[in-house]
Amino acid sequence: MEIYSLIFTEILPAKFKLDNIVSVNIIADIHGNFDSEKISQIAEERGISDIFILGDFAKHGCLGSLENVENFLTMLTLHRKIYAIPGNCDGREILKIFAQFKANYHNKTGNVAGIDADFIFFGGSNITPFNTIFEYNEDEIYKTLKKLFEGAKSDRKILLTHCPPFNINCDFTNGRHVGSTAIRKLIEEFQPEINFCSHVHECYGEEDFIGKTRIVNVGELKRGCVILKFEDNKFETERINF
Repeated sequence: MEIYSLIFTEILPAKFKLDNIVSVNIIADIHGNFDSEKISQIAEERGISDIFILGDFAKHGCLGSLENVENFLTMLTLHRKIYAIPGNCDGREILKIFAQFKANYHNKTGNVAGIDADFIFFGGSNITPFNTIFEYNEDEIYKTLKKLFEGAKSDRKILLTHCPPFNINCDFTNGRHVGSTAIRKLIEEFQPEINFCSHVHECYGEEDFIGKTRIVNVGELKRGCVILKFEDNKFETERINF
């Protein structure tokens, strides 16, 4: 898999900055809920500069039309930079749609103007009982993400994954933990400041810690999203419930 790092040095427009705060909107598990108007409204009201999308554009049990994904991203990219990764339910061809908008960050490291940190992105999930499209075995996840961590230049790192790490509040469903053991191991080794994830819908809004790393389950878009704020060299989050 390709390792790629992007650094954006452009100055953010004044309307995207509120009292020197850089704000990023993080959404996940769209599942056909292509409400770009609501996301755009939040972006305007909260001074959002960038939008991270953590996968699963497809409806439950149905990939659906990629045209809907394309239209959704078209609206969001009118005034914002988009960073997108696939979920386990998305087809591999969705990466081509992301690329059209320069938004494909699956298995890549990116940077946001005004934030002193590397953002490490990895989509898909570990193996599920449902035989979904974008799945990896744990060894693949570990080796690929380890290269990204080792290649990151900043001392500060934020990890963005579709799948949560194993055995925490954010990965519990149907009486058991279903997160990735590889992601957990990497978090234990590299201790990024935050891991934003989703995938397990029952854990919407749940948070936990692995060592010093804060884990945040962003959850399904129909229920809400998370704002990541960077001010005075510190990260804070705000959850918006719909």
